[in-house]
Amino acid sequence: MIIETNIFPFLNLSELSTQYRLYTIRGLKHHSEYYQNRQNLIQRLSYKLKHPVTIVEIENKPFLVVSANAPEVPDRYPIIRGIAYFSSTNEVFELDYSLRNPQNDEICIRFLHFMVQSHLFNHSKLWQPGAGKPFFEKQPCRDFGSISLFRGFSARPTFTKDSGIGLCVDVQHKFVSKKPLPNYLNEQTFQQYKAKRCIYRFGHQWYEIQLSELSDLNVTEEMIPDGDTFTSLLDYAISHSRKPIPRDLALVAQNSAVVHYFDNRNNDRAAIAALCHLVYGTTDSAVQKYHPHTVLEPDNRRSLIQQSVENYLQRISFGDLTLEVSNNSEKLSEQFFTLPDYRFGNGHRLSVRGSHDSQQVTLECVGKKRLELLSDPKAGVYVQEPFERQYFLLPQTVGDSFGSEFIKDLKKAVDKLYPQGGGYDPQVFFYQDRGFRTYIEQGRAILETVELNQLCLGYGVVMLPDKFAFPRQHDLLAALVLRELKDHELYVATIHSSTGKECYESQYQADGQPFYTVRPEKRGKLQGYLRNVALNKVLLTNERWPFVLATSLHADITIGIDVKHNTAGYIVVNKDGSRIWTLPPVTSKQKEQLTSEQIKTCLNDILTKELERVNYPISNIVIHRDGRMYMCEIEGVKQSINSLKQKGVLPENVNLTMLEISKSEPVSLRIFSSTTKNKKTVTGSNKVVYQIQEATDNPEIGFHYVFGNDGYLSSTGKPFLNRGTSKPLHVKYIEGGMPFENCLEDIFYLTALAWTKPDDCSRYPITTKINDRRLGEDASEYDEDALRFDFSEGLETEENPDEIANNNSTNNEAIK
Repeated sequence: MIIETNIFPFLNLSELSTQYRLYTIRGLKHHSEYYQNRQNLIQRLSYKLKHPVTIVEIENKPFLVVSANAPEVPDRYPIIRGIAYFSSTNEVFELDYSLRNPQNDEICIRFLHFMVQSHLFNHSKLWQPGAGKPFFEKQPCRDFGSISLFRGFSARPTFTKDSGIGLCVDVQHKFVSKKPLPNYLNEQTFQQYKAKRCIYRFGHQWYEIQLSELSDLNVTEEMIPDGDTFTSLLDYAISHSRKPIPRDLALVAQNSAVVHYFDNRNNDRAAIAALCHLVYGTTDSAVQKYHPHTVLEPDNRRSLIQQSVENYLQRISFGDLTLEVSNNSEKLSEQFFTLPDYRFGNGHRLSVRGSHDSQQVTLECVGKKRLELLSDPKAGVYVQEPFERQYFLLPQTVGDSFGSEFIKDLKKAVDKLYPQGGGYDPQVFFYQDRGFRTYIEQGRAILETVELNQLCLGYGVVMLPDKFAFPRQHDLLAALVLRELKDHELYVATIHSSTGKECYESQYQADGQPFYTVRPEKRGKLQGYLRNVALNKVLLTNERWPFVLATSLHADITIGIDVKHNTAGYIVVNKDGSRIWTLPPVTSKQKEQLTSEQIKTCLNDILTKELERVNYPISNIVIHRDGRMYMCEIEGVKQSINSLKQKGVLPENVNLTMLEISKSEPVSLRIFSSTTKNKKTVTGSNKVVYQIQEATDNPEIGFHYVFGNDGYLSSTGKPFLNRGTSKPLHVKYIEGGMPFENCLEDIFYLTALAWTKPDDCSRYPITTKINDRRLGEDASEYDEDALRFDFSEGLETEENPDEIANNNSTNNEAIK
């Protein structure tokens, strides 16, 4: 078996001669906007100078790094809450692409990324939605009526296992309307396109924009600057497009409509409506049935990646430089973790590793067995405590129809899965859902029902109506309900009424009395749905964990931290995985990060409580940060540990280790498992012929790969993943005393707690999964002012204008 990645090494970096200049930076302070300011400076100065730019820290001071061939850097540049000032060090440095240290690595990766992006940006067969985004071929790979599916690739420099640098390449897809916006628009018809994203085909260059408004001028009346003069939008597009111009530009009518958007510097720009093609997002109903065409099996994905490298990336030209990229991807040695043992209720244990006093199971059957044991009276759910007060809120329209039947069936599903709860018997309440246009109006009706019935101190489920035409309204309503009910000390989960409407039907008894029953053809679907609601929305909301670890972690205490939309979540796991508890969500002053004082206060509380319960010495404390761990958070964690050491709560020799767990990256590392075998065939003359046949598959779960401070873990894959290509989990080692290999194994064990779907695998450890589950809903943004005051008349049915993000697109002249 051969394990390989989608990283293709650069072949001639030793021959590459690159020089750079250094500038000191004053005014770039380490406050909450530091990283945003840093990234803005890198992007905007790269755009302005049309050369690679980055920022590195040397002895804790920021320095601007600029290609030696670039124009002179301006003396100053505006940033958030201030101005950055640049002063040249009057030194020119040679960039060594083989030298590995944090500062040099930052420069190498940035310079190579700029070269790759510039090369691809100038390729006539490719288009890029925006700076740093994937590149797509201009010829769609599939057409579905009025919708085209474009296939492309993302390519980013990254490090290889032998301390070299290669290109990580992956396949990407995008759905775009075949037909452009109408030639003629008025304010009423434009409303259906407002805030939508489009591909603007500006001559031979295509890029993505977000429509902000409709102009009252047409393409010959709309005047825009062109050097020292002004020219019409149509003339500008024609004069600035390579010749011969595309057919769609040649056919633009003289009185075609003009739309506006904001570029990446927040400048108002004009675009020709007839050259704009709508982009379909993943939640758009128009493309949902076509998504299977974007799910690629490992052999197909690997082949398409190889084609992208051969067609566009083997020789990358940038000025006088030519980068050569290998046609062969990086190979890895086999390294696998084994699934941990599990502990269920009644002391029942399950093992794939042959542990004594445990029920033995194979890796192929462990998922099925986990699910079976939850309903087995000899095992069952691990946490076996009676339910506290339970509520269930239903829309009145559901209560008047299939509601009572649904509640009865859900009670049976919960009691079958969790008989130790003492019988699931929630108090049921109905709220009005007729006649409301917006999520604010609907949310207010739910809260009025809660307040009228004085509901408090309990757990529950709220069924939301499925009447909103746009998915975003459902998300906002769920966020509103979950966060507002916490003020009433109600901890709830949300479901929707669509499955119930689909599965129940109205019938009549012999005496003509109406009743609701399950449609025979939907019985299986409903049973599966009720089991998932019982497990995910009832048990997990009540923190009744289905099963826990029976194999100890390397860490003595593991703490997961996440911050979303000014709300922080914490989850704590002890060494043997038997005790897992969460802290109520905490409000943060910053949108996506915590101050040092905030994190210190919460960790002091968590560690003090946890240390009162442990009966073993504490040697290793590990922090799992979902996403970026900011410097202020690192300082807060250290302050907490040091203060507890000084108080004698923690031993002096305790190790603190901090990790970042990434959910998304510009380019996904992929890992393929390839095998070869001799295929026996018999010819027409009865001659036996053997041919070597190669098969590509996902790796088995537990495969891991470490380079420096970056680790990759295959928490999904064989034997669980039946479709598509697995995506390894990226873990970054920030600092600490516990070996990285041990950290990765702990994370793998925590991904093995696949609570939301016991018969499957989970990509994320519960230290991020549970926080994400809670914050993904209750930390989502919604318009709190509109809830409290009567602003409903000003709200649009599709989206609250305050929720429309001002996503800036790239300018058509940008170097990406």
